[in-house]
Amino acid sequence: MAETQAERAGAPEAGESAPRRHPTLDSLCSRLESILWGRAAEELLVSGSTTPTGPRAVTLLPAWDWRMPAMDIGRKGRDHESGQALLMPVRLDWGGNDALVRLEGADGPERPYQWTAHSMGWTDSGEVAHLHERPPNISQRAKNSSRVTSLNAIVSDGNYSAPGIHRYTVDGLQDIVRAGRQSQWQLLFSLEPFVTATVHKAHSAVSHEIGELTGRVQSVLHETGIEQVVNAMMLGDTSMDSTDGASVSRLLEQCLRPDRFAKVDPLMYLSRNLRRDAEDHIRRAIGDPRIGPKVRRVAAHMTGATVDEIVAAYRLEHPQDKLSTARAQAALNVGSDPMARSVLIDPETNRGAR
Repeated sequence: MAETQAERAGAPEAGESAPRRHPTLDSLCSRLESILWGRAAEELLVSGSTTPTGPRAVTLLPAWDWRMPAMDIGRKGRDHESGQALLMPVRLDWGGNDALVRLEGADGPERPYQWTAHSMGWTDSGEVAHLHERPPNISQRAKNSSRVTSLNAIVSDGNYSAPGIHRYTVDGLQDIVRAGRQSQWQLLFSLEPFVTATVHKAHSAVSHEIGELTGRVQSVLHETGIEQVVNAMMLGDTSMDSTDGASVSRLLEQCLRPDRFAKVDPLMYLSRNLRRDAEDHIRRAIGDPRIGPKVRRVAAHMTGATVDEIVAAYRLEHPQDKLSTARAQAALNVGSDPMARSVLIDPETNRGAR
């Protein structure tokens, strides 16, 4: 017998408690969703679409559904203490990010809201044809809040974890915009400890790789240099008053794309790309070309060879890199920042021993 969608989504057996969401991803995705709603609401305000034409309501469509993954994600999919399977975020596309916030007349949407999902191993689609509740007096702002009511509109039939669709008055659009901006700053600075830890791990990896040339692994950057890398990744080039080069801001923008998580969850996406960017920043700080590790691997098998001989061997192995003598020399001569303390890297902490 073919399994039902509820079974594929991980609906609990009789007597079992419903699984909970992955806690870290829940916080991350909630803030991403708030940012998306805020930007879509701002677009409505800028476009002038909110000009009164009778009673109207604002509908917020969910950016995420929470399901059991339909692909193997290893231990991340289970609670570390209980071993219980965790719900993971599945990105919903309602026709682009701006479509996450809709204006409706008093009679509701003219046509069903259609969605597609392509993430966490899921590939499906559907629609919400009816919103079963209507907010009272939608032409008036709620007394204490811009939210009028929360609708339990099921996104996936049989998926008990599906999120609801929220209704606001048109006056609440400004509140949605402000909440989105606040969520963006909260998310940015909540990632700082994670970015700092990632930079220290990347620094340890670069220090160990370069240390193979001398047989002594020591810090390639001093502590101030490491802090500068963290700041550059968080804020960009502060000397130019620009965030264009900020890795975190750039990656968060990528996380807002509806097609970004077809094969990976948001946390893994951030982890991989922040680690890559951290190593790039560190290598630039010490003058190491991006292909430096490959040059040194070739040189390691050519003891006593000249730079020209190493370049020739490298070009045979990696012709697409078009290695020059200058870049090869930079890769072979790279070492610690002169201000870095001459101490061994502690493999347990990824930091220099004190």
